[in-house]
Amino acid sequence: MSERKPNRVLELEIEIDATIEDVWKAISEGAGLASWFAPVASVTQPGEGGLVTVAWDAAEGSAWTTKVGVWKPNQHLRWVDESGMMGSDTAIWLDYFLTTEKGRTRLRLVQSGFGESEGWDEFFAGTESGWSYFLYNLRLYVEVHFGQVRHMIAQRLKLDMRRDVAWDLLLAAGTGLVIAGGTAIEAGALVGLALGEAKPVRAEVALVRPQRSIAFRIAEIHDAALFVELESGEESFHVGLWLSVYDEATAARLRKPVMAQFALLQAKLNRD
Repeated sequence: MSERKPNRVLELEIEIDATIEDVWKAISEGAGLASWFAPVASVTQPGEGGLVTVAWDAAEGSAWTTKVGVWKPNQHLRWVDESGMMGSDTAIWLDYFLTTEKGRTRLRLVQSGFGESEGWDEFFAGTESGWSYFLYNLRLYVEVHFGQVRHMIAQRLKLDMRRDVAWDLLLAAGTGLVIAGGTAIEAGALVGLALGEAKPVRAEVALVRPQRSIAFRIAEIHDAALFVELESGEESFHVGLWLSVYDEATAARLRKPVMAQFALLQAKLNRD
């Protein structure tokens, strides 16, 4: 398969103010992956042939397993998925390339899709949104929280409505998530979020992909990160809400009120 030309390719880059060794640990070890990517992660062994398994919850059947196809410490890591998840004779590669520039680490991610599939357009649109956030979260973890344990507070909401309507409602002040900011939010904007606290929590918009996803950095909750993702589908789909908290006591305090806030959000969205 090494001689095959990919049918689709996605490339993203990020610069991280950290050593290349720390970034390598974050992408190649289970504990590192669980701190910025999927909250459940394991690596069977270092080196080519090892298996990387990730899951967004502990439910049976929700895990995704890939094989390590390239292992060059501090240089190049490849995950290979030959399960045919996108159709017969399809495969997906994820390549991480690391270089050092002026004391900082540059990571280039290349996602390649091999074989014919009618689902590539939607798959790559969704994964571009997801990987944009995950690389942001990787930088936040390595630069600010390296070595700390992430505590995830998450919920997926089922919606039956058009994506554009759902997007506007999610960012509307009366719905119950973004209290102040409006639907024309851009990266760098400051907003108020309803997260079960007595008053709105101040947050900075980190990333926006309209009708796909939005991410917030919340400095006053120990630099927590909230990712809101509209998953695949046009008139029936799930919205994922993923709050990453890197302080155990704060996560314990917030878990119940945040989950109540997410439930209130779902009730308002379904009502509207």
